[in-house]
Amino acid sequence: MAGLSSHVLSRMSRRRLLRNGAMVGAGLAGAALVGCSAEAPKPTATAGAPAPGQATGTAAAAGPARPGVPVVKGAVKEGGTWTEAVTTTSPQQDMHTALAQSLWHYISEPALMPDPWTGEITANVIEKWEVPDSTHFVFTVRKGVKIHNVAPWNGRDFDAEDLAFNINRIAGNTAAAEGLPVTAFQRSNTLAGMSKVEVVDKSTVKVTMAKPSSAYMRGFLEWRNVLMPKGIVEVGFKDPMKFASFGAYQMAEFVPNVRESFTKFAGYYRSGEPHFDKVVHNVVPDAAGALAGFISKQFSVFGSPTPQDEQTIKAARPDALLYSTPGSQWLYLWPSAKFDQLSDYRVRKAFQLAINYQEMGDGFYGPGWEYTGLLYSSYPEAVHADKIKTMPGFNPATKAQDIAEAQKLMSAAGHANGAGISFEILTPTGTGVFAAHNQDALRFQAQMQKAFTGIKVAMKPVADRAQFATIQASRNFQMMSYSSVPQPDVASEANSLFHSKGGRNYANFSEPEADALLEKALTELDSKARAEIFAQFQDKCDKQWQPILPLYVQPNRTMLQPNIGGFDKAVGPWSQAGGFHRPGQLYYVA
Repeated sequence: MAGLSSHVLSRMSRRRLLRNGAMVGAGLAGAALVGCSAEAPKPTATAGAPAPGQATGTAAAAGPARPGVPVVKGAVKEGGTWTEAVTTTSPQQDMHTALAQSLWHYISEPALMPDPWTGEITANVIEKWEVPDSTHFVFTVRKGVKIHNVAPWNGRDFDAEDLAFNINRIAGNTAAAEGLPVTAFQRSNTLAGMSKVEVVDKSTVKVTMAKPSSAYMRGFLEWRNVLMPKGIVEVGFKDPMKFASFGAYQMAEFVPNVRESFTKFAGYYRSGEPHFDKVVHNVVPDAAGALAGFISKQFSVFGSPTPQDEQTIKAARPDALLYSTPGSQWLYLWPSAKFDQLSDYRVRKAFQLAINYQEMGDGFYGPGWEYTGLLYSSYPEAVHADKIKTMPGFNPATKAQDIAEAQKLMSAAGHANGAGISFEILTPTGTGVFAAHNQDALRFQAQMQKAFTGIKVAMKPVADRAQFATIQASRNFQMMSYSSVPQPDVASEANSLFHSKGGRNYANFSEPEADALLEKALTELDSKARAEIFAQFQDKCDKQWQPILPLYVQPNRTMLQPNIGGFDKAVGPWSQAGGFHRPGQLYYVA
């Protein structure tokens, strides 16, 4: 990992830390670093969150009214079960190497959480942070955060040793000692650039950076950077019933490909929570079964409904609640740069110009999706959706001339009408967004074969989630239809996806000039200068590189049973990072 020399996990006294000046005011560095604060807001300040210790049986405070976000009123009824239909039980049990959602999202939490609408940092297990200068961070771990009463932790406090363990392991610093490749830690870039991680005392961790980082603090908000207690590596990841952490729920049952369930943790550090007694995930492999289960009230929630799903539910259950907010996931097609037929920029650019984006978005989601470039359009530094819609390829009004230009590019690359181009698209199958990936690939196949009559595009659908993840991580595919939940910081996200050594650069894109721009953005603390770097990067991608084929930002749509309250406080463009934990913290039966 670039800029990482060695890591030190050692104890040093608070007196020595003070003597070294680490606790002085944040000053200029604190003002410049994105998302940093001398004193983090307490969790009670998180947008719409009920205060710890809120009296049970009372109506939860409503968050601000927002379009498309119903608010359920009424008293909190303690108890009950939150139920979900899932396509499979959690296939990856090591949270630090898992590609997507895992059991740890329900039995644990991240160190910090984003406000679901603004993305701003809010405190969680880290209750306070300080930025004494441009290369140091000091984190204070909340006291009294109990781990589940499971051996070998036996109900002890989650402390600074645990936090330091997570910081080092997420960054990939323990890979060699564990006999794992650094590439197994796909999110190592989110906490990249550290030279030391020091445990000061039971509640304090000091991080020293090799150089300034504009992205480090926001790396904690990456939705998969969920914490595990120190000692979990020794316990191992084969038996989920041995897992424990400090979340609102603890493991109750794990039957592979059948069911996983969680029960209320009585020692949860937030007083008065959780409200539900249990969380249960039942495996329902097909969308029709999940839909029928929601309509018959077997499941509390139905996620990512298609327009047809919404019509079906509204006809059968007019009382069901639809929550619709700006999307927190962008979908794309990713051509492998190491696959010879797709390695030419002109071929990739021809695809980008020929794609019918409106047909893609409307075809699966209907209205509500947004245009996006290769950087998620909600980033301040990204090209906004309104401008993207006017650009070549994206603009519906110029589609005919864009296809004509695409045909010229394909001919210039030596593939007139797509002759000699033959590849397959790796795509997951299943419900929700996985169905969208599959349909996007099919629409792309049809569109390209219409625009380039000599091209051959085949499908490679993979139903097994673990198998898909293995192929993805091996980077052994020709093109992939998938999506990304954006990391909270644009520099971290772009480096992960498009730097030649990026942890999620599955398509092996490699351009020295791109690497230089992305590395510069990571160390640039001035927000205006950083925005200029990303403007240059996006322009180069459009005119010279085309590393990925962005499709659209999906709308976040969720349907809930009408008696479930608290959901309005959790949804928003940046809700993915905290949303998995909300059944414990916010949701309740009204």
